[in-house]
Amino acid sequence: MTTPGNGGLSQEVLDLLAQPLDRSLIRERVREDGTVFAYIEGQAVFDQANRIFGYGGWGAEVVGEPRYQAVEVVDPSSGEVLAFGMYTVAVRVTVAGCPPKGDVGSGFVTERTLEAHSNAAKAAVTDGIKRTLRQFGEQFGHNLNERQPRTLASPAKLDDLRQRVLGLLSRLGVDEPHARSWFRERCKVSLDEAEEADLSRTIRVLANELNEREAQKRKAA
Repeated sequence: MTTPGNGGLSQEVLDLLAQPLDRSLIRERVREDGTVFAYIEGQAVFDQANRIFGYGGWGAEVVGEPRYQAVEVVDPSSGEVLAFGMYTVAVRVTVAGCPPKGDVGSGFVTERTLEAHSNAAKAAVTDGIKRTLRQFGEQFGHNLNERQPRTLASPAKLDDLRQRVLGLLSRLGVDEPHARSWFRERCKVSLDEAEEADLSRTIRVLANELNEREAQKRKAA
């Protein structure tokens, strides 16, 4: 019952790989074109690998040196710069009883700081491991990109995003009435009627602003 790509994996591992994916592991976000992108977070993927292959039954390594490319990613609707550069990393994953598998991961630099570069390089490694493990099938999200366009986020998720917007603005010193007014002016829609794309973009902007303020405080201290 093994396949050429999975070599001599044990029957126990093959049975675990054949099970349906636990839907509670799936996360979703909306792309700029309105399509919904489904994915599994990095820690959940690593937990899956430990559960299926065993803690000593698999490993990952970076192949060669990470590569950096300066590239500016701009939100076409707002002109906001979303990223200033990108790291790419080749990764190899080895599982006991199976030939090594590999892929390339990427991570975007969202701020002009050393910490942002470090985080982007780490994100590229995580992305590479996730992409490689997807070759083992549904348990690692192999089929998750088969989504329908214009899929609406759940009301609970939208409420959570709205609370995150208000929470970030509160940390920036803006009370709720002014926060709602600011959001309407920026997004041309009320906070309660906003869709996931506007909410997610706003959260990124506010998080970056908060990070910049905190960095300035640390420098002044």
